[in-house]
Amino acid sequence: MQVSVENTGGLERRVTVEIPEAEIQQKVDSRLQEMTKQVKIKGFRPGRVPLSVVRQRYGKQVRLEVANETMQSSLQQAIRDQQLRLASTPRVAEAPEDVTRGDLKFSALVEVYPEIDKVDVASLEIEKPQAEVSEEDIDEMLNTLREQRKSWDQVERTPQAGDQVLFEYVGHTDEGRVPEQGHQRLGIIMGDTDFASLESAVSTMKTGDESEVELTFPDNFREQGLAGKTARVELKVTGVAESSMPEVNEEFIRSFGVEDGTEESLRAEIRANLERELNQATTSILKVRIIDALVNSMPDLEIPQSIVRQEAASLASRAASQQGREASAEESEAYMELAANRVRGGLLMGELARQNAMRVDPAKVRSAIETIAQTYEDPNEVIQLYYGNQQLVAQVENSVLEEQVVDWVLEHAKVSDNEMKFQEVISAAVSAGR
Repeated sequence: MQVSVENTGGLERRVTVEIPEAEIQQKVDSRLQEMTKQVKIKGFRPGRVPLSVVRQRYGKQVRLEVANETMQSSLQQAIRDQQLRLASTPRVAEAPEDVTRGDLKFSALVEVYPEIDKVDVASLEIEKPQAEVSEEDIDEMLNTLREQRKSWDQVERTPQAGDQVLFEYVGHTDEGRVPEQGHQRLGIIMGDTDFASLESAVSTMKTGDESEVELTFPDNFREQGLAGKTARVELKVTGVAESSMPEVNEEFIRSFGVEDGTEESLRAEIRANLERELNQATTSILKVRIIDALVNSMPDLEIPQSIVRQEAASLASRAASQQGREASAEESEAYMELAANRVRGGLLMGELARQNAMRVDPAKVRSAIETIAQTYEDPNEVIQLYYGNQQLVAQVENSVLEEQVVDWVLEHAKVSDNEMKFQEVISAAVSAGR
């Protein structure tokens, strides 16, 4: 087998493979000989069919099968021998003119990963968030828990800020009645919407009151027939309720699984959860900052366009899915730049791990899975679920390896502390989108 590799530009390579006729024919003869012991042909006893008869009947078919199999296996062997790190599936660029006779020659185009020089992180400047969970942060979370458990009581008065208002409505636009029949029902929290004119309209109404007003609806209003339009609206308030927050008593505390029912234990558990969240957010921010620093240090690094296109399509699909629809092929183009930066960053992070012989630490993988499991009611069941699913374990392994790369970079780069508050770190991690 003869192999040649041609650089056709960028990261694309043309791999040409030529296999001598004798090698192909030897495989064909061997397979035909084996078939004489297996095929059933009328007039011959099983296992005693002459080779010439088998060749006449099956020779062309076997030749095609052997040629196709040999093309696939020889291409894979050529890729291994040439030590090509493929970034895309090979595609045939030049097929053999005739596979039924003569030497077998074909070419395939592949895209490879770039050869990256030693990644030097010593000059990278990284700001590391420094924050602690304060008593005020615990107070805020405790108040959030109370908000989640608050109850609603009907009142016979006009609504105030924070009250819940339930109402029925019908809209009349130039296009007609919305809905066409009956009424739509809606509930709002006063002071918690972006629809100030609607809040103003119901602010003077009590349960059972009816009114007719003109409203201009927001573009994102849930009823498509009214979104972005001005309409004459018939309103009827069906309920006004005020909220009451639960007391932080033993019953409330035990409802969160705190067995001794004390506020001290609840606050300790809240602190542990917030510290875990802070650690995850800090790692996310550091990962983003390190990737940005690496990408900026190698702005001209060539990256496989096939992977960029896949990443752009994935980003477009995710965005469309959040809107309850499928992404079009054209939408991927808008994500190409973001996808390129993500791919470039991922390659550099992976290269750092490879160049420095980093391996996933099984103990850290176990710890990461246990951390995930602690957020569920039955941690042991979740741990078993993960270790019973290799795909889930692989996801955790990738995340752990990235964290190991982050830790390694922090040991070798120029790191300065960035004093922040707990909520600032959480918000920064959300904004980073990781």
